[in-house]
Amino acid sequence: MANDSGERGGGGFFAGFVVGTLVGGALAMMLAPQTGEETRDIVFGKAREAANFAKDATGDLRERVGNAASDWQSNAAGLYQKGRSVVDSARSQVGAASEEARAAADATRDELSAQAAEGSREPA
Repeated sequence: MANDSGERGGGGFFAGFVVGTLVGGALAMMLAPQTGEETRDIVFGKAREAANFAKDATGDLRERVGNAASDWQSNAAGLYQKGRSVVDSARSQVGAASEEARAAADATRDELSAQAAEGSREPA
């Protein structure tokens, strides 16, 4: 008695869907301004245009990414060279300062040794 309550189930919807599809297809065929072959050619042409557009966009993107990667690589190489130059300069400055400090220490040691030697010669 489920049908007595006004519920139909899924069969009514499906039948309506099929009838609507058939009527819509028939109207489209009757009202189309060109033949089926022409319509297919238009659809395929639009599909080819979309494919070409996607291919061009992909190529442009690939080129941009390649250029950006190349720029980053050259910037990284430049930064590496600058860093190496700074390190080499600092190393040579530290080496020169170390030599100067060693020379000053040697001179002070020699001077103190000389003063100590003179002090031991002088009578007290």
